[in-house]
Amino acid sequence: MLRKLMEETAARLRASGASHVYSAFDAVDIQKKGRSIFTVIDVSSFECSTPIYSLSTIYLPFKAELSLRITAPECWTMEQLYDYFDQYIAPAVEAMSDLNCSLRSLTLKPDSNIRRLVMTVKLSAGGIIRTERSSA
Repeated sequence: MLRKLMEETAARLRASGASHVYSAFDAVDIQKKGRSIFTVIDVSSFECSTPIYSLSTIYLPFKAELSLRITAPECWTMEQLYDYFDQYIAPAVEAMSDLNCSLRSLTLKPDSNIRRLVMTVKLSAGGIIRTERSSA
């Protein structure tokens, strides 16, 4: 479930024009992600409610908090990173209405380990996962 949620979010970010989008589950080293801007998607929290059963389907309501870490190239300013967010990330978040997605917080801090600016975007999302029941 978590992997599918991250893959869906990554696909929507890519469709919006964001480049170099990765899942937190991948093992790609930061050096191999290149010197350009990149985004890492993670699930900060995930909560499922009681399943609802019908004759053919199981419905599983959920709530999640997604974390997007957008790492800028070394030479970028805060203004450039905010512009990137406005141009590529915000439209993708707005388009995720089927996940009841909304912006919870946005922070921008320098990462002294890699000498780059990193924007962390927290999103709340919710929805229903549908699973077909097997007929045995």
